[in-house]
Amino acid sequence: MAKNAQALEVSRWNGWRLENPRTLLQPALVAAVFALGWAIWNMPPLQGMSAKANHFLATMVVAVAFWMFDVLEDYIVGLMLLLAWVVFGIVPAKVALAGFSENSWFFIIGSFGIAAAIGKTSLLQRLALGLLRWIPIRYQKTCIAVLLGTGAFSTPLLPSGKARAAVTVPISHAIADSAGFAPRSNGTAAIALSVFVGFTQMQFMFLTGGEQNLISWNLLPPSAKAEFGWLTWFLAAFPAALCISISTFLSVHFLLPLSNQEKESLSKKPISHLDTETGFISRKDWIALTTLILTIFGWLTSALHGVSETWIAVIALLVFLVTGVLDKQGFRNDLDWGLILFFGVLNSLSSIAEHLKIDAWLTAISASFLDRFAADPSRFLFMTFVLVLLVRFFLRKASAAALITITLVPLSDRVGIHPGVLIVTALMSGECFLLAYQDGPYQIAYAGGGGPAFSHGQARKILAAKYLATLLAIAVSVPYWKFLGFIR
Repeated sequence: MAKNAQALEVSRWNGWRLENPRTLLQPALVAAVFALGWAIWNMPPLQGMSAKANHFLATMVVAVAFWMFDVLEDYIVGLMLLLAWVVFGIVPAKVALAGFSENSWFFIIGSFGIAAAIGKTSLLQRLALGLLRWIPIRYQKTCIAVLLGTGAFSTPLLPSGKARAAVTVPISHAIADSAGFAPRSNGTAAIALSVFVGFTQMQFMFLTGGEQNLISWNLLPPSAKAEFGWLTWFLAAFPAALCISISTFLSVHFLLPLSNQEKESLSKKPISHLDTETGFISRKDWIALTTLILTIFGWLTSALHGVSETWIAVIALLVFLVTGVLDKQGFRNDLDWGLILFFGVLNSLSSIAEHLKIDAWLTAISASFLDRFAADPSRFLFMTFVLVLLVRFFLRKASAAALITITLVPLSDRVGIHPGVLIVTALMSGECFLLAYQDGPYQIAYAGGGGPAFSHGQARKILAAKYLATLLAIAVSVPYWKFLGFIR
């Protein structure tokens, strides 16, 4: 563990030449943040805003700064926000706690419970090891394509990029070793980075693919949530995911070409599969697999039977609890209750914004700026891409998703873009990064498995190409979204 922690710290410097700005925090900065919040609190309200709305803005400035510099855990900052809203009388307690009474908050609990239960089984390990058994390593191009595709569709199994990275890093090492590739060679880097992108960077493809997806979806207006369920989300995101997957395959193929020695090594390999014995599937594995299949089927058909995604997720969690797949200790310890609390606070933001008329104020002050995009929603989506990239240099995915959703969703009607499509664009943009500190799964993929399988320089090529792939994905998706009626 110490070795891995040391490697993670080294990865922040090696090759990237930039330390995580959050680690440069000095105590004086905390005082400066509170001073800024106090100044905003006491300043005259901005035009069109009430005094209480101005106080709310002050609390959010302090919270965003704390998230940016990792002063405290996200859920502690969220709890501080909740107390500030109620104690200082910014909004009534009923409004401040509205996020904890919404159906979507129980969807979070159900989804996290499903993830915890799946984590108790060997399903994802079996999926990854199954790749080793059936992929002919000799055909490297086919191997990379299968890894990208399988990784993208694995996200409903375990909705945590870090967890999927931890499970699949050893698998990428095993594939590279079986091919006879040396560590940090282009062959090993191609395999490892394909696993990394496929299993951790395609989270935007499913509503339950990552924490940030759930945060953004929960902040949508109720009508938008009803129109943009699990199946609709998948259908809207699929062309973009396909475009990014194909682009990643091509970038890996052309930017990390095999050396002559690696080609010779592959040509001498017999067309055989690795011996990966996983044993018999246990009772808990069967229950988890069956429940997961039925849950996804229920989400896909919610429009037919009328049961919302929330209660289907809760039913699945109940099945896991009753059957013992997730026991009392697992329910208490394996669900991230701090993050669930954080979700509840974030859920309240839309109710507070409506109560204080902040959404109307934001739309009004943005009108002149948005007029130039009203006739061309594509430009608004590209502007969203750039905005997300800037925010992601300072905030984690979850915090960035909340901030972007709160800022942009109220503007969606004016530019003729459905809020669901807007957050899908923001989430796929949020998966783009260049610096190691910006992405936890990347740090795990780089430092895990007994040593780096690739260099930062090799990764930079693929990560830079992914920026262009995401831009292309947005361009490809726009006519498709217009056809579906998500863009006017």
